[in-house]
Amino acid sequence: MELAQTLFDEVTNSLGQTNSSSINEAKIRSSISRAYYSAFCLVRNYLRDIEGYSNLKTDKIGIHEYVIKELESSKNADRRYLGQCLSRLRGLRNEVDYEDYIASNLLIPKAKQTLKDANKVIELLNKLTSSQKP
Repeated sequence: MELAQTLFDEVTNSLGQTNSSSINEAKIRSSISRAYYSAFCLVRNYLRDIEGYSNLKTDKIGIHEYVIKELESSKNADRRYLGQCLSRLRGLRNEVDYEDYIASNLLIPKAKQTLKDANKVIELLNKLTSSQKP
């Protein structure tokens, strides 16, 4: 998550300076991608290591969709919200990784939302982890 925030800050703190717009675009796209993977890995590891989803140790294909669907179908509101956040993050990550053109005025707001959602995932995981302790 730290790298995602650093990349975002480098761009937003240098707006108006003579930085290459393609470098800034790459940093923002990377920030969004890194935020998603940070959140995803934390959630996957929580499910695997805390909740005992042993299949997450061996399954590699379709793992992102599996984790999101597992959370979204939960009866627990916090887990459903985690799934919704991950789904949004994944959608944004796919967009910035695979779309050739995204209007530059949309990238920074997308990155802000991504960082907000990723931080919310971390907060919720901390809440869920603390509730697991005796």
